[in-house]
Amino acid sequence: MYYYRSGNTQIGPVSIEQMRNAITPSTYVWASGMPYWKQASEVPELRMLFNVADNSHVTIMPPKPNNHLVLSIIAILACQPLGIVAVIMSILSDSSYKRGDYNDAVSKAKLAKILSLIGLISMGAFFVSFILFEILLPVLMLSLSALASIST
Repeated sequence: MYYYRSGNTQIGPVSIEQMRNAITPSTYVWASGMPYWKQASEVPELRMLFNVADNSHVTIMPPKPNNHLVLSIIAILACQPLGIVAVIMSILSDSSYKRGDYNDAVSKAKLAKILSLIGLISMGAFFVSFILFEILLPVLMLSLSALASIST
């Protein structure tokens, strides 16, 4: 037996047959054993009243996560071996998503991003140190030797 709301009025208890022409899919209903009021279209036993298909077995996947493939390729172009692993993780992320394993896809995409960023940051650190030690250091040494020759 069910109860349903019509405006601010609670009607019931009534059978499913008594509700056939009295409710719509958006009418709120309740029966003993239900934790809270639900729309009639959400109750499996009442769906037949509205020809609503039971899609409870259908899962909707979240949008495909960014696999960071472009970032991974840039890491390869920066001559970073981590970029190769990052590209592999990007491809595996897509495969996991197509297989329906969203959490694994997100995990592999994050790993691809981390590996790419580590590679790019280490390459940036290398270039900064190269500039400091190969270009600025000789200039500094020349300046110091010029100062030393002036003071003597």
